[in-house]
Amino acid sequence: MGYGRRAVMVCAGLAAMGAASAAFSAPSTSTRQDPALDWPEVRREARPWTRWWWLGSAVNEAEITRHLEQFRQAGIGGVEISPIYGAQGAESRAIPYLSPRWVEMLRHTTREGARLGMGVDMILGTGWPYGGPTVSRDDAAAQAVVQRLQVEPGGTATVPAIRNARLQALVAYGPEGRTEDLTRQVDSRGRLTWKAPGEGWSLYALQVKPTGQQVKRAGPGGEGNVLDHYSGPALQRWLGNFTPVLSGMPSAERPRALFNDSFEAFGSNWTSSLPAEFQRRRGYDLLKVLPALGGHDTPERVARVRSDYRHTVSDLLLEGFTRRWAGWARGQGCVTRNQAHGSPGNVLDLYAAADIPETEMFGEGRRPVAPGTPAPAVDERVDDLLTCKMASSAAHVAGKPYTSSESMTWLGEHFRVPLADVKDQADQLFLSGVNHLFYHGTPFSPADAEWPGWLFYASTHFAPTNTWWRDFPALNAYFTRCQSFLQAGRPDNDVLLYFPIWDLWSKDEGSRDLLQPLTVHNAEDWRGKNLPEFNRVAHRLWERGYGFDYVSDGLVEGSVMTSDGRLVGRSGTYRVLVVAGCRTMPPDTFERIVRLAREGATVVVVGELPRDVPGLHEADARIARLRAATLPLDKPRARDWSIAETRVGSGLVLVGNDLERLLERARVPRERMTDRGLRFIRRIDEEHRDYFLVNRSAKAIESWVPLATPGETAVLFDPMSGRRGLTPLRRGPAGSSEVYLRMEPGESRMVRLLERSAKGPAWSEARPGGESELLRGEWQVEFLEGGPVRPQPLTLTDLKSWIELPGETAALRSFSGTARYRLRFRKPDAKADDWQLDLGDVRNSARVRLNGRDLGTLVAPPYRVSLGEALRSGENLLEVEVTNLMANRIAEMDRQKQPWQKFFFVNIDYKKFDASTWQPLPSGLLGPVRLLPLAKSTAGF
Repeated sequence: MGYGRRAVMVCAGLAAMGAASAAFSAPSTSTRQDPALDWPEVRREARPWTRWWWLGSAVNEAEITRHLEQFRQAGIGGVEISPIYGAQGAESRAIPYLSPRWVEMLRHTTREGARLGMGVDMILGTGWPYGGPTVSRDDAAAQAVVQRLQVEPGGTATVPAIRNARLQALVAYGPEGRTEDLTRQVDSRGRLTWKAPGEGWSLYALQVKPTGQQVKRAGPGGEGNVLDHYSGPALQRWLGNFTPVLSGMPSAERPRALFNDSFEAFGSNWTSSLPAEFQRRRGYDLLKVLPALGGHDTPERVARVRSDYRHTVSDLLLEGFTRRWAGWARGQGCVTRNQAHGSPGNVLDLYAAADIPETEMFGEGRRPVAPGTPAPAVDERVDDLLTCKMASSAAHVAGKPYTSSESMTWLGEHFRVPLADVKDQADQLFLSGVNHLFYHGTPFSPADAEWPGWLFYASTHFAPTNTWWRDFPALNAYFTRCQSFLQAGRPDNDVLLYFPIWDLWSKDEGSRDLLQPLTVHNAEDWRGKNLPEFNRVAHRLWERGYGFDYVSDGLVEGSVMTSDGRLVGRSGTYRVLVVAGCRTMPPDTFERIVRLAREGATVVVVGELPRDVPGLHEADARIARLRAATLPLDKPRARDWSIAETRVGSGLVLVGNDLERLLERARVPRERMTDRGLRFIRRIDEEHRDYFLVNRSAKAIESWVPLATPGETAVLFDPMSGRRGLTPLRRGPAGSSEVYLRMEPGESRMVRLLERSAKGPAWSEARPGGESELLRGEWQVEFLEGGPVRPQPLTLTDLKSWIELPGETAALRSFSGTARYRLRFRKPDAKADDWQLDLGDVRNSARVRLNGRDLGTLVAPPYRVSLGEALRSGENLLEVEVTNLMANRIAEMDRQKQPWQKFFFVNIDYKKFDASTWQPLPSGLLGPVRLLPLAKSTAGF
């Protein structure tokens, strides 16, 4: 059976989004070569994109063109325009947001982007979140505060004043559930004329105030209140600012996508329609349960009311904002990118409502290390990756071809981030399902701005003033090859993992302002503590090699069906639906899951069946309905497996405590390569199945590696070098496959499995074939470009960091830029099929040439390259151009008190940035530089 018959076809969906393609620096393809050995087609979306901050929108046509051409030459596929605050001294250049001149700059950008084969997205508004000068108090984000007031029998009370707040409700609660609405009895000074009729009465006030939040980092003309994201009418009025702008542009000049940033630090929990919407959706009056909302009732009642409240806010965010915004954008000829994380809603549904769900990775880099390479701060952040999977899961289940990411935000302190760490974080994002990288990011900086140019305060600096920009194209080519694979075909995961949002909404650990913000980082605060069993299962699936996607109640209902015993989403198929650590579930959802089983699906329940329903209204009746649905499945468990097994129609429901035994019983294979430190993600199409693999261990791998899926032929691709070829494949147990791999720590490969034979060049694997030889002699060192001043040329016999070299000590310690190392050496006498150059420790990237032939750019460990035919008998000339980081030069500027911070700028701890106390970072070619003899052979033979 071919791979294509195991999965459903993808709808046309957003195919037009990737229509533009351009030349790609991959090896040429012979017409006689099997197409299975070709790199996938490269569209503009396969290249990394970047967030492009327009500081003060102080842009012009010539500078826009200059920037875009630089980006394109570096291998960037598109930009996201994000107007922000301006630079000091450039106020006269600022262009007010949405002014005719600003709109013309937007149109020039899209025209130039089209000319260069690049895409253009834009955020609506300036800074973030959405808002601006047209957002009135009534349309601004609001916050509700619940207060408990003490009142004695026969006494009176005064409602404590809250600045700028309006009294929404004042309710008295008495014995036997009695309530009195006292709102109209409060005078303008907050005094209440009512007297308590007896014992047991308490008062609860609900006051609503504007959050006061202003658009963060707003640009000129974009300052103002943050929009009420729960109000559809408020959104519609705000979008009215953009409708004439976009509708007045030719369709070819409109942005590809409109972007909505995350809900970080979004303190709103109220909108004026919330009481009426709550009554309509939840079936009772929120204002009559204020004690429970405020946390002053029985634990069960508090949990039910707060769950209903959070559910209602989520509904309003989904229906009143996200879907309405997305529908409006499509009406303007644009698609949408949405960061749902940080919001208090069910992020799976919010991600799925957009055309391109977008996650982000926030924080310092962590990469596997080999001996002799710089060590990362801590281990891989699995919690963050599992949260990133929520965006890709929504894309996979709902049929969206792209999952984007805001990437490398605060990957490290300013100016101290090497390309190796950029690669590492991108690899992790790829493994989580991301296939459309957006760098965070690139500031617009005019040509006349002195180095380091204009900067943004919270980013990795992906701009031409960064020293490593000259080597950046090599890394972008790597990302392009990776994403060309990860955008091809369909996702190929085996497990759907139900996300128990109701259990989360009924708990308060990590809550803020009565809501549960689902942040992309620090997920242990909301997921680990509130959903421990679910979290443990998600970790176990990741660690043990089970490909999975999360699924929500809405996606189970609207996007999942069954076919031939499989669960079918809009993009791919799954072997099993797993419900884990779920105590609370709506009966509608459970009945839908049972229907899927009846139609042939396999359902696995880890732990107990859900016993409770969310919410307060008619809870007893809904609990009875849930228990009626679960009762046939609540059976004694077999001793040998500790599993209760129930046939339901043509499907199967398995209940037990041991995840792996349950999955084994459901015939879900795991990828055993994870036992060796390899991580993976799979894609599938009509002809083949593709694996993207990364060695996340600190050890090299050289062995036969098991693959859980069968195949007859394997093709191996190296996305860093562009090499590919047929590689041996052998049968493993139970119909699996095994492929021979040799991978250093941090290296990646693509493995393509075919169920047919193929013709093409063989993958050759070179192994060490003898003792290495240390390259000795006189290294001529010349500093090519950089500053603050270029040191004089040097001659070295022992390699060491620039900061340790004799001579111009001050210049060497403060220099950031590129130096060329030249060494003449003789080819060793030892016999070898090939020789590999090992540069040892490099700080931080290197271009290598031998006898004038370019051998490539090395951006991450291991810094090795095969010499091939470039190595000749007799004398050879090796040239290595090494580039360090910006940090040493910036530190010297701060020590000299040079005023380069002409814009808002802080350090990674959001404090005043000052590098004057930094010690110089190791820089240059540290070595040792060796030649390694290689013995070539076909891998595995």
